[in-house]
Amino acid sequence: LVAAVTAVINTICAAVAITATPLVDRIPYHTSALSGYGWVLELIDGHPDRIKNELGMQKHVFLGLIAALQMAGLSDSRNITLREKTAIFLYM
Repeated sequence: LVAAVTAVINTICAAVAITATPLVDRIPYHTSALSGYGWVLELIDGHPDRIKNELGMQKHVFLGLIAALQMAGLSDSRNITLREKTAIFLYM
């Protein structure tokens, strides 16, 4: 009986430790030192899952959207590129 109770208690402690570890040992998510166009380039050239998480679409879809917007007559403005404007819109 003591061995069974000990096994149950150990199982509960292990489950609590596994569940609580991500809450205690938090890993920062927004760690980029870049902003603006540098951030957009980092999304495009970085890990494929990151652009999906940040903008809600895969890289080839984002680049296709940029191409479609350019065909519709939109372009870079004086201080901000079309890629950056679109990324800001999608991020919000």
